[in-house]
Amino acid sequence: MIRLLSNSKSHFKEHNLYQCGRFLWTSANEGHGSLNYIAPQTRLRVVDNSPWSSIAPSTRATTVNTGGKDQSGKKLSNINENKLSKLGKDVNDVSNLLTLGSKVLSIKPAKCIRVYNKRDRGKIGDKVLVAVNGEMKKGWIVGSRLDSANGWPRFESNNVVLVDNDGNPLGTRILVPIPARLRSLSGDITKILSIASSFV
Repeated sequence: MIRLLSNSKSHFKEHNLYQCGRFLWTSANEGHGSLNYIAPQTRLRVVDNSPWSSIAPSTRATTVNTGGKDQSGKKLSNINENKLSKLGKDVNDVSNLLTLGSKVLSIKPAKCIRVYNKRDRGKIGDKVLVAVNGEMKKGWIVGSRLDSANGWPRFESNNVVLVDNDGNPLGTRILVPIPARLRSLSGDITKILSIASSFV
């Protein structure tokens, strides 16, 4: 500090600006520190067996033999028929699209658009509006990467279960364990507890 005071005022200002900028960058940089809440633009994993799920094996049950090839030259023999019919509306030659690889047909994780509370910040048990596969769906947060506190467990991903406008689940089964403390909550979230496979 003594050395800084002995220097000129311009150097002192530059040093302070550098320190302030460094602090702002490290404190706001994504990927540092623990997750505090689920905000809009956060990616969520759909964990039920609805058609929008990224982990449900039922989305790969119906397959067709296409004869296409991926980037490595392997034949694509297991492509979902439903996904092909959706893509066929916008693409004239589906076989040309398949040569780009099977990742073209995968469903991206859902992205949170809105959290239905006053703060617009979500945690386990909150209702959210998500965008998945080009559609807007409502859902309940059933798992998050938040640090475990007050008996809520911590998960490796942010999980959501999709529901319709009446609060009924769009899937018939939840494929991952969900917190047992969800039973203590009231409202439409109790409808998804009946399709849960296990609790933690």
